[in-house]
Amino acid sequence: MARDYFAILGLPPGRYDPCEITRRFVERRNRLLATLADPATHAETRRQLEHLHLAYRVLCDPQRQSEYLAARAADEDRLGQLRRLIAASLEDGLLRYSRRQMILDQARKLGLSDFQAQVLIAQVQFGEGHFVDWPTTSRAGSPRAAIWRRAAAVGVLGLAMFLYLLHRVVV
Repeated sequence: MARDYFAILGLPPGRYDPCEITRRFVERRNRLLATLADPATHAETRRQLEHLHLAYRVLCDPQRQSEYLAARAADEDRLGQLRRLIAASLEDGLLRYSRRQMILDQARKLGLSDFQAQVLIAQVQFGEGHFVDWPTTSRAGSPRAAIWRRAAAVGVLGLAMFLYLLHRVVV
């Protein structure tokens, strides 16, 4: 998956006027240039500046911005397809090992790491908002149920990671 150029410039995704892109670019660049003199963060700041310049080059040109938005929409569609595949593979809320491996292979083809794929599986398995965000209440309204749901999701993710590592060591 490509980098999120909008996030690099601190913008929500969408179409922007080149003047707005330039304004954000100059603002971020000046902030990074101020930290460039520090030897401890010099390499990281240079890397961030390279990413910033690349994002600016892509988003400042309206034609390239349109192409980037189209590619981004295609990536989001592929993630939607992967989410639907995960949902279809669930049996009583659980995912078999062989199907999990198939989903991990599909996720690797999309450029996701195994951890990102496992998080995506957990999100589909336990509900989008209840896994990523720490809910104050559950769907039933009980804060305790939300905490238990969160603990179960983390436990399943940990078990999946353990089984994956065990499989890598045995094979």
